[in-house]
Amino acid sequence: MEPIKIFCIAKRIRESNKDMINKIGLMDKDKLMEIFSYLNERLRENQLQLEITVYGESIMTMVYDSRPATKDIDCIFSETNLKLLENILNLTKFAFGLSEGWINEEIKEPLKSILKEDKLVYKTYSNLKILKPKAEQLLAMKVLAARPEPAMDFLDANILCRDLNIKTKERLLEVVSAYIPRSLLGERQIDFIKYLGEDLGYDWE
Repeated sequence: MEPIKIFCIAKRIRESNKDMINKIGLMDKDKLMEIFSYLNERLRENQLQLEITVYGESIMTMVYDSRPATKDIDCIFSETNLKLLENILNLTKFAFGLSEGWINEEIKEPLKSILKEDKLVYKTYSNLKILKPKAEQLLAMKVLAARPEPAMDFLDANILCRDLNIKTKERLLEVVSAYIPRSLLGERQIDFIKYLGEDLGYDWE
């Protein structure tokens, strides 16, 4: 499927499902931005500075429009006053009617397999800075995860390959191996790469 079509479909789904998203506690791009703005205000009131690195579904929702919304924010917090931060997160949960686990640091576990991190600034507020991994790192993490549906690793990897103009298996493996040890590329990851190439219109056997 052409990238423009993918983006258009994702946009239509996001718009048509907006009311439903709000009702069931999911977060679309607009809501995520509202939440970050709210967090910044509470941080300012408490004279705290915070950096958040956002991964997974949330960053694909915010940057690539690959899905209408996300159920949680996968992130890593910089060091800060944890007691104050926990209170701010609870205020945010109440103010926006969010579900349990709306924000979490479960991404820490897969990050243990990453050789390095390359981060870019996504948005800066007075007391909050939002960081995101480079597209290359995101792609490597999608290949490592290689989860079956309903996870959207395959669609995300397709979009990231197009964004990075990756057309060959060699180039993909070069990108992936910059972040993931090749020893971690097992049968699941290899099959994922082969099907990804086929979906992109290339023979990556």
